[in-house]
Amino acid sequence: MIPTVSIVIPCYNYERYVGLALDSVMRQRVAPLEVIVVDDGSTDGSAAVIRGFPGVRYLHQANAGHVAAFNRGYAESRGDIVLFLDADDVLEPEAVAEVLAHWRPGTAKVQFELQVIDGAGDSTGRVFCNYPLGYDTQQVRDEFAQHGTYVWPVCTGNAYSRGFLDAVMPLSVKVAPDGLLNTVAPLYGDVAVVPRVLGRYRLHTQNQSYHGTGAAGLDVRFAKQIALRASEFDALRVHADRLGAELPPGNLLDHELVFLNYRLMVRKLGGRYAGDADDSVLSLWRKSVALLFARPARLATRVSRLVWATALALAPRPIARALVQLRFNRAELFKRFRRQTTAPLSAA
Repeated sequence: MIPTVSIVIPCYNYERYVGLALDSVMRQRVAPLEVIVVDDGSTDGSAAVIRGFPGVRYLHQANAGHVAAFNRGYAESRGDIVLFLDADDVLEPEAVAEVLAHWRPGTAKVQFELQVIDGAGDSTGRVFCNYPLGYDTQQVRDEFAQHGTYVWPVCTGNAYSRGFLDAVMPLSVKVAPDGLLNTVAPLYGDVAVVPRVLGRYRLHTQNQSYHGTGAAGLDVRFAKQIALRASEFDALRVHADRLGAELPPGNLLDHELVFLNYRLMVRKLGGRYAGDADDSVLSLWRKSVALLFARPARLATRVSRLVWATALALAPRPIARALVQLRFNRAELFKRFRRQTTAPLSAA
């Protein structure tokens, strides 16, 4: 029997974007069983936009936060598979069909690539996650067994089995419910990988992963991300103990290049984070280089990250601060450059 798919969209004050998200759902080549939007007490025109789509189940609640809306959407859904679509993201027309094509018994989730766009919907030139060539269920299993982690996308790029969700929901985390789900998923079943873009992830100032436009305060934001990821790994060990599963010993943050990078940046910016007494710039650089060759990655990815880590480690603090600011504003800077270079042609 073909499994059914529920699409759940938590929404808070996304009048500008939620219609685009819903329109992308309506354009699916294979229609989902149901579309549920949980309006978390929006005070803008989100409700009117949502109600303008026939067949969408609209649920309103007093503002209780993203996690509460996430939990309610799951509780109200009926599909065998649940895809949580962020209200500012969109799906490609083949998304549901591809999820079903890759679904197998014993699957905890299917994950796929996301094109990264900005607030205006323009491409940033990035793909999330840009999976290593040949990355598949077996590689996820092997990587998780060795490192306690694997390559996974943000919320919109995942479709979860109800069996898995029933085992872990409702969630009690304060933020980023997809982070916990993706962290523990391999304990509960296979992770299927679709190596193609099936959605668009919008990166803008209201994202949890947005790091701001100024260099001041970046170290604090990175430190919060490090603490959040550490709490997700703590939860992973709780789930593993409950299931009698083994995880690698030691600090699992040492097995994720992103968080070695965050720790290195905080050190170079002069900030602090929990556990930083055990870290030095040299030790973090060494761990980063070792991990680049221990986990699967494309050659171009290895080279670019090696250059970045080395430049950051060697740079004096003022230059390191400028490098960090440039890195997290590069999409906007490139966009401004394109506008400046094409403006004369448009005027002509």
